[in-house]
Amino acid sequence: MRASIVATAVLASLSSLASAAPDSPAPAPDLSLDVYAEPAQLVDIGGGRRLNLRCSGSGAPTVILESGQGMTSMAWRKLQPLAAKTRRVCAYDRAGLGFSDAGPLPRTAPAAAGDLYALVRAAGIQPPLLLVGHSMGSYVVRLYASAHPQEVAGLVLVDPVSETLAEDAPDYAAREAKASAANTDYGRKCAQAARAGDLAGTTPAAQACVPPPIAGFSQKLGESIRNRFRTAAYWDTALSERDADAASVAAVKAASTAAYSRLPLQVLSAQQREWIEPQDRKEAEAAYAKAHRRIAALSTRGRVVAVSNSGHNIHEDRPEAVAKAIDEVAREAAVPDRAK
Repeated sequence: MRASIVATAVLASLSSLASAAPDSPAPAPDLSLDVYAEPAQLVDIGGGRRLNLRCSGSGAPTVILESGQGMTSMAWRKLQPLAAKTRRVCAYDRAGLGFSDAGPLPRTAPAAAGDLYALVRAAGIQPPLLLVGHSMGSYVVRLYASAHPQEVAGLVLVDPVSETLAEDAPDYAAREAKASAANTDYGRKCAQAARAGDLAGTTPAAQACVPPPIAGFSQKLGESIRNRFRTAAYWDTALSERDADAASVAAVKAASTAAYSRLPLQVLSAQQREWIEPQDRKEAEAAYAKAHRRIAALSTRGRVVAVSNSGHNIHEDRPEAVAKAIDEVAREAAVPDRAK
């Protein structure tokens, strides 16, 4: 997987669909996950577009989970039950992903933040909100907090991407951009195949673009996920999220951070980003560490938490660490900031 600032959404999506090793027995399907084989609540956000929303638990502040590039609400399948033990938690599929209707292109972070604002209102979700954003999703929640500070009680950023990566690690960023271009070409071929109806069955295009059966998932759930990869809407959206990266970075750089200068904020930093090649590791990891310190310093109540034994998808590797951060930020949000 590549960092979302230079990645294809295709690889980001596939990274969470781990298959069993060829020489090991497949684990028994977890049937409790079959809830993700169907939409939860389809909420009309206006213009005839619906977003798939999945909420559980009770208690304030309401937690909103914003997935990384190309990912769906299912990415939070390990975290949401933990966090919902103490408060209401809502995950959703961005436009064009999962069970949500496609939205107008390009799918930039500002477009996603606008959709989230519409979703909160259409679904009757009452502030205050505690926003949790993974990877590229950190852009979305930061933009939401900048635009609607009165609604946001705190932020948890799960291994966020950096809008200054190109400046902080230029050699690494250049190599990643080259690799990303090749991956984008692959995604475009899959989009063309989907439009031509070539992703059904076992065609060569389907074998290249649709993931194989997924270990630990039932046939019902696995086929539901695979069907998503057979649609042009998915590939168009995933590619647009990747291609809109420059616009998203520009928007984050231009957004005011004054709105959350005193907001409780935790930046969860992965131990290792698994896509980084050995020759790039020193430069890239130093750049991520620098970015995470800078992002945390945007708030006087911000801090970086290093999460051991975790890759980029901390919420999958160490969901309890993310649940702990949510609890801590919620408690801090309940305490008045005497600096105000």
